[in-house]
Amino acid sequence: MQKAEVLLAGLGGQGVQLASDILAEACTLAGRRVSVLPSYGAEARGTLIRAELVISDEEIIYPGVLEPDIFVGFSQEAYDYFLPALTGDTAVFYDSASVTPSASEPSAAKQYPIAAMEVAANAGNPKAANMAMLGAVAAASELVPKDALEKVLSRGPKERAKTSVMAMGKGYELAMQQLGT
Repeated sequence: MQKAEVLLAGLGGQGVQLASDILAEACTLAGRRVSVLPSYGAEARGTLIRAELVISDEEIIYPGVLEPDIFVGFSQEAYDYFLPALTGDTAVFYDSASVTPSASEPSAAKQYPIAAMEVAANAGNPKAANMAMLGAVAAASELVPKDALEKVLSRGPKERAKTSVMAMGKGYELAMQQLGT
């Protein structure tokens, strides 16, 4: 992997910023360089927010996302807002419980529904949907090894770490099934 641009977007309170921080830390742990640009309004909870990550093996010249290689939509609002600006090369991950994909929007060629909210609930923490999405992104890309994510997630309080790792692992499995690997 030389360089990848990742755009995570959703509503304040869905863990978009936390997911970007964890992904950045795991990539750094794996020896990659990372730039993270969070963006949210004054009233973060319930409003559209995003986090941009540039991940590279080389020096990062520009820290923002210009053409995302990966887009993760945690909400319908985020999906609808950002999808028209994506290219056909962008891999789109969305929470199948929160997003109804656009059949008429041809811009995003590869779309992967991930049952992130269901996975999180089954793991015992409904707030871990963001971790399920990180697992899916790890499975479908060379951004970060699964074990680096596990290591970062395991650093938290024991019960939360357990459910986060479980949700991430199940998201990883779901994406692997969709990819046919």
